[in-house]
Amino acid sequence: MFKKKNNFDANINTDKIETIIGKNTNLEGNLKSQGTIRIDGNFNGKIDVDGNIIVGENSKIEADITTDNISISGEIKGNLIVKGQAQLTSTAKLFGDIEVQNIIIDDGAIFEGKCKMTNSEISLKKEEIK
Repeated sequence: MFKKKNNFDANINTDKIETIIGKNTNLEGNLKSQGTIRIDGNFNGKIDVDGNIIVGENSKIEADITTDNISISGEIKGNLIVKGQAQLTSTAKLFGDIEVQNIIIDDGAIFEGKCKMTNSEISLKKEEIK
């Protein structure tokens, strides 16, 4: 009768993933990319994606992240700035603050931090003033 609606699928087209960091991969440094990126391995540093990020269930990330949309199934330690939507699935662990327009947190997800929900138009105006 009731079907779980997942609006996030409309924001990330998994058929168009440009970059994949595999589950047996460990990376350190700064990652700057465009398009959709999937992270299944371990990453330590800073991530700036002009596009979407999919964080796999077994991934462990220690990084501050800026992106358009993000789907988290693994573990992230760091602060996030998400221009659009963030989804924390039931296996997600987020330890850090998040600034986001829309957020979906599934049952079972762990989120320890502060959440600031913003309107992208307001945020852009604040940046123009600076």
